[in-house]
Amino acid sequence: MTKEIFKTVAAGILAGIVLFMIPFLLIKVIVFFLLIKAIFRLLGGRRRWHGMHPAFAHKYQNMSEADRKAFMEKYGKGCCNWHSTCEPSDTDKKQNV
Repeated sequence: MTKEIFKTVAAGILAGIVLFMIPFLLIKVIVFFLLIKAIFRLLGGRRRWHGMHPAFAHKYQNMSEADRKAFMEKYGKGCCNWHSTCEPSDTDKKQNV
């Protein structure tokens, strides 16, 4: 009889400790994952697309020849990419003035 009472008391104490410690554990886990996420972002963990985005490449492939020529006249001479080193054409310079 007393053994069952001690088991119930011990289970209650353990349950109370667990319920008390859960917020501290959750905060540590959340902080850990936020730090890992920040480290990956700082180190460039996201994939960057150099060149055309795949969805836009699909659109470009399905253009007609006239549409493709118009696109290249509008965007082909200027520099659209952040990593390009070419100079904009004379017509682009005039438009920006």
